[in-house]
Amino acid sequence: MNWIKKILGFNSPHSWVKWLRMAFAAVALIIATAFWGNFASMVMEDGIIGLIFALILFIVAFGPILAIMLGVASLIGLLVGGMLSSVKQRQSFRETIATGSPQLLELEKLRLKSQALDLLFPITAIILFSLGFVFLEDLYGDFGEAGFYGFMLLAGLVLLGFWLAKTSVKLRYKRMFKELIVTGELESVLDNLDFQPEAKLDEALVKAAALFPHYDIYYGNDYLAADYHGRHFIQSDIHLQEEREETYRDDDGELQTRTVYVSVFRGRLVIFDYDAISNEPVTVYDRHGGRMKSTEAIQTELDAFNRRFYVSAPSPTAALRILTPPVLESILLASDKLGCPLYLSFREDKLYVALNCGDAFEAAGGDATLSEQRRRVTGDIKAMLDFVDTIYLKTQPHVSKKDEEDGQ
Repeated sequence: MNWIKKILGFNSPHSWVKWLRMAFAAVALIIATAFWGNFASMVMEDGIIGLIFALILFIVAFGPILAIMLGVASLIGLLVGGMLSSVKQRQSFRETIATGSPQLLELEKLRLKSQALDLLFPITAIILFSLGFVFLEDLYGDFGEAGFYGFMLLAGLVLLGFWLAKTSVKLRYKRMFKELIVTGELESVLDNLDFQPEAKLDEALVKAAALFPHYDIYYGNDYLAADYHGRHFIQSDIHLQEEREETYRDDDGELQTRTVYVSVFRGRLVIFDYDAISNEPVTVYDRHGGRMKSTEAIQTELDAFNRRFYVSAPSPTAALRILTPPVLESILLASDKLGCPLYLSFREDKLYVALNCGDAFEAAGGDATLSEQRRRVTGDIKAMLDFVDTIYLKTQPHVSKKDEEDGQ
C-alpha cells in the first residue's frame, strides 16, 4: 500500500502532485483497458509477433488519443490540486492571524514568499527558454555570435539572480521557523533547555553508542540538551555515510571507477544517564531496521519483544540482568508510540537510543502550510516526551523547577 501511495505522489511535499498523478493513472488505466480489451486475443493467438503488432497499433492509433487525454488530465489535476492547495493556504493564513502574534504573521508571509519564488523559478526558466527559441535565430542574424551569447549570458544572470534571491528567502524562513516554532514549543515543555540548531553531538558519543556499522562521514544538527520530569537527556539529528568505490561502464564501454556515498543511518540519537545493574554492554536492534542479525539470538522472557527485536550481549545472563520485564515492556511501548525503527545500547552507565525517523524540526518544503508544520512539530515533541516518560530509567528522580511550580 505504501508503494502505491509513493507512486501516486501522496508523499510529495506538493499536495497537488497526487491529484496530477491520480489523473494520469486514471487516463492510463482507461486507455489500456480499452485497447487490451479489444486486442488481447491478438497477443494470445500470435505470441510475440502479435504483441509487437499490438504495440505498434497502440502507438499509432491510441497514441494521439492518449496524449490528448493526458493533457486534459494534467489540466484537471493541476486545477483540482491547485484549488485545494489555495484553500488550505488561506485557512493557514487566517489561523496565523487569529494567534495575534506579529512574529508568526511575519513568518507566514516569509513562507508564502518562499513558496511563490519556488513556483516562479521554473516558470521563469521556461519563459526564457521559449524566448530563446523564438528570438535566438534573429539575434544571431542581426548581431552574430555577440547576439547569441549576449542573450544566453543575460538569461543565465536572470536565473542566477532569481536563484540567489530564492535561496536567501528560504534560508531566512528556515532560521526563523526554528527560532519561533521549534524553540518556542520546546521551551514550553522542557526545563534547562539548550537548543542549538547548527550544533550536533560530539562524534565520540556517536561512536560510544556502538549502534552503527562502519561509516566515513558524520553530519548532524539540532543539538538539544534538557530536563523533562527530572530526567536529563541530550540528543541531535545525525546522518552517517559510508564512502564506497564502485565500477561502471562509460559511454565508450570502458570500465571506470567512481566514489559514491551511501547513507548507513539517518535519524536521531538520544542519550540518557542510566545506572544499569550490570556493566556488560547490551544492544537491542529493531528487526525492521535492516541491521545485521546475530547468529545466536538471545531470547527474553517476552515473546512479543523477541518477535520485534534481537539482542546482542556477551551472554544471555548479561542481557537479562538489564532487560528485565519492566524494561522490555517499556521498550515495546516506546516503539509502538514512535512508529519507527528503534535501537538501544546500554554501555558505561549510559543509554543510547537511535530513532530511525524523520526530522520534524526542519521547515517543510512544497506547499505545506505553517499550521500543518506547527502541528507536526508539536506532535514530534510530544512523541519524544512520551518516549522519555515511557522508557524505564533506573535513576532516582529529582523534582524539577517546573514540577515544583505545577505542584504549588
